[in-house]
Amino acid sequence: MNCANCGQKLPEGNRFCENCGAPVSIELPKMETVHQPVHQQGGPGVPMGGGGMRREEISMKQPQAKKPAKSWIWIIVIALIALGCCCAAVIGGGLIYLRNQGQSWQDVLPDGLEDFSDTSEALPELEIDSPLPEEAAQPTQADETMQEPGYLPEDHMLAVTSSGIWMVNAQSRAATQISYDQLDVPWDLNDGMSPDKKFFAFFTGFGGSPVNPMLVVLDLVNQTTLLQLELTGPIIQPGMEGTHGDPSFEAFGAMQSIGSLAWSPDGTHLAFIAARDGDSADVYIFSRSDSSVTRLSQEAGHASDLHWSPDGQFLQYLSIFTFGTGAGATMEALWVYEFQSNQAQLLETLESNGEDFLAWTDNSHFLINSWGRLCGGAYNLRIVDATSFEQQVIVEEGFTAVAYDPENQFGMFSVAYTYDNCGNSEPLDPGLMIFGESVPVLGADGPIMGEIGRKKFEQIIAYGIRFIPQGNLFTVYGDDGLPYIYYNGPYGYINLEILPEVKGLTPYPSPTGEYWAWASSMNTGLWITEKNSNPIELSPLFTGMPLWSQDGQTIYFFEINRLFSASAPQFSTGTLVVEIPGEQILSLVK
Repeated sequence: MNCANCGQKLPEGNRFCENCGAPVSIELPKMETVHQPVHQQGGPGVPMGGGGMRREEISMKQPQAKKPAKSWIWIIVIALIALGCCCAAVIGGGLIYLRNQGQSWQDVLPDGLEDFSDTSEALPELEIDSPLPEEAAQPTQADETMQEPGYLPEDHMLAVTSSGIWMVNAQSRAATQISYDQLDVPWDLNDGMSPDKKFFAFFTGFGGSPVNPMLVVLDLVNQTTLLQLELTGPIIQPGMEGTHGDPSFEAFGAMQSIGSLAWSPDGTHLAFIAARDGDSADVYIFSRSDSSVTRLSQEAGHASDLHWSPDGQFLQYLSIFTFGTGAGATMEALWVYEFQSNQAQLLETLESNGEDFLAWTDNSHFLINSWGRLCGGAYNLRIVDATSFEQQVIVEEGFTAVAYDPENQFGMFSVAYTYDNCGNSEPLDPGLMIFGESVPVLGADGPIMGEIGRKKFEQIIAYGIRFIPQGNLFTVYGDDGLPYIYYNGPYGYINLEILPEVKGLTPYPSPTGEYWAWASSMNTGLWITEKNSNPIELSPLFTGMPLWSQDGQTIYFFEINRLFSASAPQFSTGTLVVEIPGEQILSLVK
């Protein structure tokens, strides 16, 4: 081999010419082209800039060989490289030393330089995976690209469709699908909304789904999924064949019953029914603070029907052996879980065929009644003390329907039939009855203070009663649907005459009670009235439950896949808020 600079013959293996000092050109082996994988959310072939070049088209190319330079130039280059390596070693060693001492490079800068460094853009902190508790659920990482700064619950609502959930911004009139899961459990969707309106929980995966049923909790602020938790364990699995009485069949029934999930009053915990351990459905608690999941109950029966006390210190629930085929269930017991002692307390062993929870009357007492197959109706309406376990029976005899106003501690119940096999007392005469502390109980010396009395209120036949707290209304249903509405006026409850335009519809008062919307899940039509006067028709096609804004001045409703709004005081023809393509809106949640 000869030197390319001076022509001197060189021995094999020399890197520099012994005559002129020029470096010897060495032929490099050919390099294989390496394609960089694409990890971007858009998938392969996403343009990454550079005149439309795709990322996978970028490869390492072999540089062209340059002619050798003079020896002094190479000496300078080598010296600069050596100097750079020394500087890098000093700086790197210094950073390692500062880290070991618990300091950062800002700590050793002068004040002026430190202030200047604060003006630069902060680097994102590295996410470090830490082990979760043994029963902790792994939350889904939030997608920062979907975060919506300045989230205001009053400006947003959820539109539940046949194939998922959409977040609708009423101000910007924009809709974003935040979940593709189907809500296939027949409970009140408002139960899934947390009290602070920032999280929404629901069940999915029932109805013959091949996957395990899931509890899903959505983070509405960031529009991400906070929790996806399987409701079943190794013993209870989907697709298992079973009939009434089989543990797996009854456990699935418990999870799909009304009251299978409930947020605590402060919104920090979510109680729900699941069959994750053993062969029965039990009560579990999900904590928002650390995403942990804890099992609370271990009864032989299947837990059902969850109700928090107003202060969040008690959680009332039932345990049921079998849910039956329509003629009533086989009950086990009535329970409360006390969070101060972290224990489940047995309140009563049940012999009924069902129990209906009405309301908490205060932080430690609640109203509940029994249902019996032989009785043919409800009976044993009573107040239960969750601390002393004592009970006060209000109606021992059979009755048809009941509703209660916890704020005014006043209720109504109806007797539509003669019930001969309910309780030990004589059957009650048909009619509409009232009860509460405001109904006097007469003693030898006059009314007894603090006692709950009852008396006949109206001689009417009613098959259903409902209390609507927004307007302090009792709606009473008879043979012709809704014939009576009782409004709490200054001198007691007054029977309101229902306008002919809204016959067959149910009132939905605004939060202020100034306006009433009239709608039905069975009949079509949507009307607005000023309480019970001046009817305005908004939609002849609407069916379902409309949604009021927080200030009670705007109402939202839907027709097929289009969401509309109408505002006070005119409530003219609805304004289109958003149209969800290819989807049918089933319900609205705010």
